[in-house]
Amino acid sequence: MTVWVASRFAPTYQGGLGAYTRQVIHGVQRKTHADLTVVCAAAEMGSLPAAQGYDAFPVVELEMTRFGRVSKPLWNRCASKSSLHGFLETILHRAWQEPEINKPNVIHYVGTGWDFFGFAMAKVARNYRARFVITPALHPGAWGNDRIDARLYQQADAIVCFTNSESQFLQKLGVAAEKISVCPLPPTCRADGDGSRFRKKVGLNSHRCVLFVGRRDEGKGYPALLRAWPLVLRAVPDAVLILAGAGGDEYRELFAGIPDHNICDLGIPNEIEKADAIAACDVFCLPSAHESFGIVYVDAWSYRKSVVCGTAPACREFISDGKTGLWANQVPEQLAEKLITLLENQAMRETMGEAGKREQVLRFNEDTFNRTHFDALGLSNSEAG
Repeated sequence: MTVWVASRFAPTYQGGLGAYTRQVIHGVQRKTHADLTVVCAAAEMGSLPAAQGYDAFPVVELEMTRFGRVSKPLWNRCASKSSLHGFLETILHRAWQEPEINKPNVIHYVGTGWDFFGFAMAKVARNYRARFVITPALHPGAWGNDRIDARLYQQADAIVCFTNSESQFLQKLGVAAEKISVCPLPPTCRADGDGSRFRKKVGLNSHRCVLFVGRRDEGKGYPALLRAWPLVLRAVPDAVLILAGAGGDEYRELFAGIPDHNICDLGIPNEIEKADAIAACDVFCLPSAHESFGIVYVDAWSYRKSVVCGTAPACREFISDGKTGLWANQVPEQLAEKLITLLENQAMRETMGEAGKREQVLRFNEDTFNRTHFDALGLSNSEAG
């Protein structure tokens, strides 16, 4: 059995989707007898730093054909017009050279139609009568839900998604319900985070702190959190906001109302620094409006941390308001109220953190993850050993 795990970019970068893809790869490598190769259109994602500390895997970068290079300026224009989707798909079938590696029995593509590479993989799957599986990781209302995306999803033999709300959305896009498997995700962060080490390193001492990890954009609620923080400081003057993630330069003016000692900017931390920060924080807050899942909440639960999520349906599906976390929106006053409630109530933080940990162990674990993916990939008992 030969499995290709395919994506536009090789999953060697920091970020949730890269971490998810590495979990799939390592599960197949460690738990099955399948021959696995990672196939991509580009070996590096320049916008994000490289991930660290993971087991190596073979990566094959497909070379674009001359036809692909010449036609590439047309792709976005064709993708934006449904009447040209058939024409675009024909172009994409010829845009990359086929690699000289073992022919696949299964191709697991991680991505959307707008990535374009998935259509080439769908064609390879048909050519070799291979099973074609997609994980779209879509953000309804943000990306992954266009007509060109639906055209790709409908070609899959199976689809793995992360929440019931994502499954329902895929069905609205025309994907048959029986093709969809919903798979909760296990933690992706390191398990050896040291909160004391982090507090000593950045000089937190015993100050209460809130951690944000994610892209610093509006969808993740980053500017809303910065606007809420001065309101939090009125009630908890010594609180520290810890920030980690890429982007956010356009919101630098929002720092003007925050004293330097009430903020700690980690930039883009490595995996050890990220785990240490999670272990050190009192509250994890990511008030997202759009998420395909939100694995960082599960990462926080694995360290028994209380969490505050946003309005993204995917997050609210598995975070129980008032039990395993608190729901918030991106209105600064409302978000500040939720954070103050947790920062001022240690017993509530600990109760929610313990409830989140129980939920993580019971539902968001590696065994469930591997079993669901092996079923979707069609790996038999003889191959999953």
